[in-house]
Amino acid sequence: MSIGPTAPHRRSPLRHIPTFLVLAVHAGALFAPLLFTWHLLVAALASYVVQMFVITGGYHRYFAHRSYKTSRVFQFLLAWVGASTMQNGPLWWASWHRYHHRHADTPSDAHSPVLRGFWYAHIGWVMDGTHDRPPVDNLRDFTRYPELRFIDRFSWLPVAVFGAVTFLAGGLGALLWVFALATVASFHATLFINSLAHGPTRRPRRYDTADSSRNSLWLALLTLGEGWHNNHHRFMSVTRQGFRWWEIDVTYYILEALSLVGVVRSLRQPPASARLAPRPARPRPAPQPG
Repeated sequence: MSIGPTAPHRRSPLRHIPTFLVLAVHAGALFAPLLFTWHLLVAALASYVVQMFVITGGYHRYFAHRSYKTSRVFQFLLAWVGASTMQNGPLWWASWHRYHHRHADTPSDAHSPVLRGFWYAHIGWVMDGTHDRPPVDNLRDFTRYPELRFIDRFSWLPVAVFGAVTFLAGGLGALLWVFALATVASFHATLFINSLAHGPTRRPRRYDTADSSRNSLWLALLTLGEGWHNNHHRFMSVTRQGFRWWEIDVTYYILEALSLVGVVRSLRQPPASARLAPRPARPRPAPQPG
């Protein structure tokens, strides 16, 4: 079993480190309530927001979809901090996500809940060892950067550094809350988009996409805006995923603020027609396995 990034050609003892870290961090999160304080809770929530942003704003909207531009320095920062969230390297993440959009809810989709079920779409596809080497030929715009290839190959390193820093800065309580619990929460919140934002629904969908993507307010709140998944599958290259005023998209708000100070630029906007109310699409029948 391996949860690591692109596997090296030679088998190395280091290949077991990522799986060990995943299991250890989950175990640590279970013990966090034993050291509860309000300060640790607030710090853990702040850690969760930062982790969710580097995944949603960095791994997803930047590396996977190039929906805005930034400097090489901030690109590295997004990659390093993103890898510290225990979701592998940016090349692994973005490559499989691009592959998902190309093959959404078909037998070639790595994590379709309508074909493989909830648990496989949520965590099984990551843990079964069949997706360790992503099809990075669809990511040539980023594989040319040696620092990104390094982070992708040794994606366990930022995780270990994050854990060590929190322990040295705040002791065991910070390690369990700011690192372990917040990381496990952001890890599974991201995976909920794979396992819950696709599937049959009785409610009309906004866009009649070829997949079973659907919008979800509570997933949007949990993931800083990623829950507007049907919107995203219709206009996947835009930065903003909440199209209406009430579709809360915290990731976009942060990116908009960063654009005001020049950290990011050229945020792609949805077309004006997306702000209008299209006729709701009828629920699409779920694809059948096999």
